[in-house]
Amino acid sequence: MSSQSESHFILHLHMAALLFGGTALFAKLLPFSAIDIIAFRTLICGFVVLAISLMFKQGLIVKDVKRLLLLILCSLLFTVHWTAYFQAMQLSTVAIGIIAMFTFPVMTVFLEPLIKDTKLHVSDICMAFLVLLGVFLMVPSLSLSNNITAGVAFGLLSALAVSIRNILVSKYLSQHVSAFTIMTYHSFISAAVLFPFVSIEFSSLSSEQLVLLLLLGSVFTAIPHTQKTFALKHASAKKVSMIVSLQVVYASAFAYLILGEKLELTTLLGGALILFAAFYESVWAKH
Repeated sequence: MSSQSESHFILHLHMAALLFGGTALFAKLLPFSAIDIIAFRTLICGFVVLAISLMFKQGLIVKDVKRLLLLILCSLLFTVHWTAYFQAMQLSTVAIGIIAMFTFPVMTVFLEPLIKDTKLHVSDICMAFLVLLGVFLMVPSLSLSNNITAGVAFGLLSALAVSIRNILVSKYLSQHVSAFTIMTYHSFISAAVLFPFVSIEFSSLSSEQLVLLLLLGSVFTAIPHTQKTFALKHASAKKVSMIVSLQVVYASAFAYLILGEKLELTTLLGGALILFAAFYESVWAKH
């Protein structure tokens, strides 16, 4: 790859990480439940990604019944991931929600051998203990009545859902269905599942709220996912993971600067352990 091409995809990745980090702010800026926000987010994202798919002439019809059913399952998992992630940040803080969600690389290491032909290594177990220690430091009590603990719990649920989804997509779908098609199905199926439970009327949205939802679904969801897909064609998944993981830093910084959220020392320490384990499994592990 030429240095110019490499600079091009790295720029796309850093922009995607920045936008993914900005996504977290909408959990606090919009005065709606996680279900309400994600329902509108996925519907808007679906139309944007659909337009991109048609522009690049991606096949949207999945003829294989087994793959279609698996795609629906993965879309439901993505619905849980998105909704639980926003619920985590609304219950606690942006930093705690996103750090808890970033346990997913280590979860993937343990779940992948159950689905794919991979082996578990001693270093993986060590990283898992680091993650557990990190979560322990972040959780003030074991009672779910505590908002911080509940936020961590929803963050972990989000991580589990996206971990299983990523493994299934990697093994059964990515070689047969385009990333744009997968995101189109994810978005519209999520919207279809969530809209029956939406508690707000479209007509009741203020112009500011509508603009925020449009920004969330397009600029902060469809565009970074497209950029990430572009980068995956030119770089290894590990390198992509390393750069996109910067969204944790961006999200925490945005929450501190824009929302005035404070970072507790235990959150910083626990988050550092979790991020170290995530970086290790995504970038430095040789297996």
